[in-house]
Amino acid sequence: MTCSSEKHLGLVLDSKLNYKLHIDEKIKKAMKIVGSIKKLSYILPRSSLITIYKSFVRPNLDYGDVIYDQPSNQTFSDKIESVQYNAALAITGAIRGTSRDKLYKELGFESLKDRRWMRRLCYFYKIFNYKSPCYLFNYLPPLSISPRYPNIFNSFHCRTVAFQDSFFPSSVSQWNHLEVETRTSKSYAIFRKKLLKIIRPEENNIFHIHDPLGVKLLSRLRLGFSHLREHKFRHNFSDTINPICLCSIEPETTSHFLLHCPNYINLRIDLMSELHMIDSTITQLDDTHLVDLLLYGNSRFNFDTNRKILLTSISYIKNSKRFEEQLF
Repeated sequence: MTCSSEKHLGLVLDSKLNYKLHIDEKIKKAMKIVGSIKKLSYILPRSSLITIYKSFVRPNLDYGDVIYDQPSNQTFSDKIESVQYNAALAITGAIRGTSRDKLYKELGFESLKDRRWMRRLCYFYKIFNYKSPCYLFNYLPPLSISPRYPNIFNSFHCRTVAFQDSFFPSSVSQWNHLEVETRTSKSYAIFRKKLLKIIRPEENNIFHIHDPLGVKLLSRLRLGFSHLREHKFRHNFSDTINPICLCSIEPETTSHFLLHCPNYINLRIDLMSELHMIDSTITQLDDTHLVDLLLYGNSRFNFDTNRKILLTSISYIKNSKRFEEQLF
């Protein structure tokens, strides 16, 4: 008796070995948890939401990825990436259509495609250094004999894309493109750390602020997609035919909203007064640096000072009531 698919050790295999059934099953399971994250985002701090994502969502997509990955198939990659994008939207409260790169930078997430690249190379490192079942080492091609290029392998001859994307041909090609210092790392931990440094952006800090609504609104300003007319105009909202603020002075950019709009004069006086009490040099900054400080803080201040600055910004944003109307 034959069957169209079979599950072995959690990996769904089918007759075509395209892993579509496996991916569909894992995405369905992962998206259910993403839905829970969205509900929890109204009460839990961002750090807890990220922990939930990394503990219960991403492992579904990590499992078996060194086998099922298809580096040349962008459609396949985008399908998997949509799970992390949806999770990032749920965690930050960002609006769908927000730049994926900006969203991942906000959270310090590497793309899942880059993550699969890293995980394949990490397993390849283990095979090459006899830290995995020894028989796998026999599948490696011969090393190129060149003192100038240590640990470089001869490439596989691939006649099909499917073979080219399979573990050994793909990993050998990716391995050969690594820097010499990376390929010759003295330990697995060092090797993995070097790869993560390449692919993982530094997370934008929110300094342990637990104010789900306030952090969501702050994040939208950071990401450049909010209720502000310049943001909506740039994203082609049908109800925004131009970016000019309702005060009719200039486009309603983040800078205009925070520093110049006459509709919030009294709130801005309070904002500047509080900033002056935190550090008198803050109010002397030019617009560009002041807006950056209000959104992100600054490395020249300590943790507590940055936390106070962001709390002051969030208070201004919420009290303005600019973001209470329905966006869609």
